[in-house]
Amino acid sequence: MTSSEQPPDTTSRILIDTTFLLRQVSALAQVKRKHRTSNELGEKLLRDLMESSPSLRIVRDRYESTDCPAVASWSMAKSRVHAVVASQDPQHHAIRRRLGNLQNPSTPVLLSALGLWLAGVLEITVSVTSPMVAVMLYGVAEADGNWEVLRATEKLSGS
Repeated sequence: MTSSEQPPDTTSRILIDTTFLLRQVSALAQVKRKHRTSNELGEKLLRDLMESSPSLRIVRDRYESTDCPAVASWSMAKSRVHAVVASQDPQHHAIRRRLGNLQNPSTPVLLSALGLWLAGVLEITVSVTSPMVAVMLYGVAEADGNWEVLRATEKLSGS
């Protein structure tokens, strides 16, 4: 976002269908059951997938200097999604058009469009990015629809 751009109204909140997300990604139940945050689950998901996914090993190699490549990939993914939904950066106009009205979004549209877009941006498979986006959306839902939660950084345990 350039300094001349005005950020969107961050006081507006959206509703995300968490029941739909739980049906799509059963691992989301761990957020409640194991008292994890969505950040912890997102990083755990990436750590687990990095071992088995050749395309994620490529992402891991890009961040060799980082102590935990899952944290770097997760942070980068959250940053990219936040830039799409919470900025007016012209670079993201095409994906915002596909998402439609972010004040009253369809959870399936958010999940599929952001998952496909993120797969292209990160150069990894949709089978990895869709659960990542589901975890992000679940985190946004837990934050009462506030997209700024994607910018939050916290020191996470190595669970």
